[in-house]
Amino acid sequence: MSESTGPNTDYEAKRKQLSSECLDLCDDFSKFSDECSFLCDAFAAVAREPECITPPTSEGIWHVCYRLKIQIRDYRDKMDKILQGLRDLKPEQPV
Repeated sequence: MSESTGPNTDYEAKRKQLSSECLDLCDDFSKFSDECSFLCDAFAAVAREPECITPPTSEGIWHVCYRLKIQIRDYRDKMDKILQGLRDLKPEQPV
């Protein structure tokens, strides 16, 4: 009788989990990239008309930039976690 939860099964489960996390991260990052592109265009438009930079506009720009910085760090941390998981994942050696 073969065991259903052996090293090969654990390896395959971890590989599938890492693959799923990577695909989800790529999808999220693609959406984030689109948002960043839109914001870059918006910031460029504001910079072309400095007279429209009121204190509320300046505060809004700061808030958006801070949020982007936090999101970028979150993506970096998620990528580091996936990469470490891949480094730790060793293919099973044939017996």
